[in-house]
Amino acid sequence: MKSMFGERAHLKLIAAAVIVMTLVVTTRAQSPVASRDNDPVASAMERIHSAVERRAAIADRALAASRLLNESRIARKHGELERATSQLQQAEAIANEIEPSERSYLLNELMNAIAVEGAASSPSPKIQTPASDMQKVGAFLRPALASYNVYRESLTRILREEFLPPELLAVAIVESGFNPQALSPKGARGIWQLMPATAERYGLAVGATDDHRTHPEHSTRAAARYLRDLYQQFGDWKLALAAYNWGEDKVQQVINRTGVRDFDEMARRGLLPPETRNYVPAVIAVWRRLRALNESSK
Repeated sequence: MKSMFGERAHLKLIAAAVIVMTLVVTTRAQSPVASRDNDPVASAMERIHSAVERRAAIADRALAASRLLNESRIARKHGELERATSQLQQAEAIANEIEPSERSYLLNELMNAIAVEGAASSPSPKIQTPASDMQKVGAFLRPALASYNVYRESLTRILREEFLPPELLAVAIVESGFNPQALSPKGARGIWQLMPATAERYGLAVGATDDHRTHPEHSTRAAARYLRDLYQQFGDWKLALAAYNWGEDKVQQVINRTGVRDFDEMARRGLLPPETRNYVPAVIAVWRRLRALNESSK
């Protein structure tokens, strides 16, 4: 799949805006000049005029937000992060002016594309990892890297298509050691250790003889979209990873109950289970190691 809001969707939106503007001009040309008092036809035409003008205004906002989103992407690719962030914020502000009840499928796709671009341009999570822990990560990575290198190119491409950092393959390494046949006692399976309900939610077949969780490419596409949704929900990679491990509902309940939206603070207060408190730093440490490997291979 290409980006959520690519050239095809953009062209559709432009076409829709042109149609709407045509309707505005045509309807105005046919507008009755006579008094509209007590005239049901004139009243109906007035309502049509109002609705069409509102749709035209929505199309204008959507096109403006789409242009800013595209400019933000270009700026990010050129390393102009401050400009990219500014344009993305403008795009989001314009799109948010459109009421949810007035959004079409394409407008929802635009909102999603803005959120995805925000995740792609967000900085990598930072955590201080002791040298001893990094040595443990190195020892853990060595047996997993053989499998990782087999799938690295194809799975990195999928993550980039979903506008996610390729270092998120660290999740698969920590979850399963990159073993496509890994099966947990709780029923999580594949390199991403997806539970059946989560896998099905993101379009994977889960059956006794046909389980796409064991397919590296299919499961990576599903896991990428799940991780992207978690990032959109929490706005922070550490919290997204905590939710991947513990469950988004449980992390959200902690936030609702305490008002704390920082993983490190949650961990310090003991608001997360020990497994999750250890899981997130482990993923971040592997993330950093994969980033170093990727940079050294350029």
